[in-house]
Amino acid sequence: MLTRLIYAYGSTLYIQIWEERLRVLNAKTGKVFDEQPLIAWKPTGPVQKRIVAIGNAAQALKYDIDITVSNPFSHPRSLIADYTAGETIIHHAISQVTPRSFFSPKIQVILHPMEKIEGGLTDIEKKALRDMAYEAGAKNAYVYWGDTLPSQHLLNAGLKEIHIANIEP
Repeated sequence: MLTRLIYAYGSTLYIQIWEERLRVLNAKTGKVFDEQPLIAWKPTGPVQKRIVAIGNAAQALKYDIDITVSNPFSHPRSLIADYTAGETIIHHAISQVTPRSFFSPKIQVILHPMEKIEGGLTDIEKKALRDMAYEAGAKNAYVYWGDTLPSQHLLNAGLKEIHIANIEP
């Protein structure tokens, strides 16, 4: 199923999520985004905020009193603490590894939570992860759990070898 789908897409992105790290690999180009999943924002009104920095750049602003730095993937029980901030960071990471063009390329995403999956993922966690990818611009999103996927498995011919039981659309 996945093998047929990949031929219609411009890029397959493999997104690995840890509490302290976000790694996005573009299987077609080999470009990698590998940074801390941090977002720095500054209040601009009672309920409004402006994003100042994302990723490792946000770490440098940690001690600025006017700026709040948070990690949307840091929660004691789950990998998702702040859905909106998580989607923003994933969108930023995707934009760093995909080519810019007038026509947006079709992007297929495989999301791989790397920790806090003891006992499996709930349907809500799977849906939240997929929805983050869709909101970030993916045309198709899958949640995978298991061993780290070798990059050759993400290319057209190698997708046949992925253990389909651990991938959910």
